[in-house]
Amino acid sequence: MNAFDPKHNATAPVDWNTRWREKNGEPSAPDPWLVKVLPLLPVGTTLDVACGRGRNSLFLAERGHNVTAVDNSEEGLVQLRAAAEERGLAINTLCLDLEAAPALPPSTFDLAIDFFYLHRPLLPALMACLRPGGMLVVRTFSSAGDFPGRPRHPEFVLAPGELPAIFKGWDILLHEEGLEPSSKGGSLAGIVARRR
Repeated sequence: MNAFDPKHNATAPVDWNTRWREKNGEPSAPDPWLVKVLPLLPVGTTLDVACGRGRNSLFLAERGHNVTAVDNSEEGLVQLRAAAEERGLAINTLCLDLEAAPALPPSTFDLAIDFFYLHRPLLPALMACLRPGGMLVVRTFSSAGDFPGRPRHPEFVLAPGELPAIFKGWDILLHEEGLEPSSKGGSLAGIVARRR
């Protein structure tokens, strides 16, 4: 989705269809932070943006969530649909470039998750797509914390304190930043916030 992947080459645009094709057949597991925060999250209509091959979508659907998974990579979505069918899960998939067309239906979802996709102009639409009382989970790279290295593209990295500032006026159930290293250098940040 982002034109450049902070986890990859410093200058080359990422071809996500190729990337996911290369990973086809590899096992995938939900993000450990999603597993950690799961007890805080409502079960209901759930949006997973930049879902890739759907590791988090599958995890939530197996736990009763009605998931809509969105990504710009048709290959990732093909693999997600195959995995969902194999597991007997119904997951709605949508191939959409969230940078070119960030419109999301307002007040539609009980939960939205955004893992390792930081496109700041999308955040207001993500926040607005939640029903009152709905929750948003964001987890991505951060410059907080004393860990070596940094992802190569600062526009895809959160500044210290940026997440709580974005969610000012929301109920913040959990916020962590700079507590653990990223495998790509630097640290990670995450938030679980509830719309009032």
